[in-house]
Amino acid sequence: MAGIRDHSWQESGTCAQPENKHMAPLFFSSVPREKYDARNLCFSCPVRDKCLKYALENKELWGVWGGKDEAEIRRALSVTFDGKEVRRTRFPNCPYCGARPSKLVVVIAPTPEGGRWATMKLVKCEECEFTWRSRTSANAVTAYHTARAKARNKAKKPD
Repeated sequence: MAGIRDHSWQESGTCAQPENKHMAPLFFSSVPREKYDARNLCFSCPVRDKCLKYALENKELWGVWGGKDEAEIRRALSVTFDGKEVRRTRFPNCPYCGARPSKLVVVIAPTPEGGRWATMKLVKCEECEFTWRSRTSANAVTAYHTARAKARNKAKKPD
């Protein structure tokens, strides 16, 4: 794991290439057509996964990152526009491949930086193997699996 402060991947991004520099403002535009054009550029990018992971792990709540706009990133993180955790009625899908929440799992891993916390929560998609570090996303995935288990248990119990 390279860490959330690693920016070395950025120079390999399609958006960082000289022929695409004119598109930089589109990534933070409020005009739907411009955001659409920015997102389309992302889908041919060799570092799209790293860009999206960076946005999720750093709570980049504005702009287009890895082909996802701010609304999609906030939904994946289960946060409001100002970064506060929120329980949504819809649980998040995988932000990379769109897999249903049933394909997301919480993984406990050692913290590479060490320090006060020895472990961290990661969310991993079993469909595409995309993994990101986010407490709020992990909480939403845990809530999803808890709700599913309750529903299964309720369906099994006779009245």
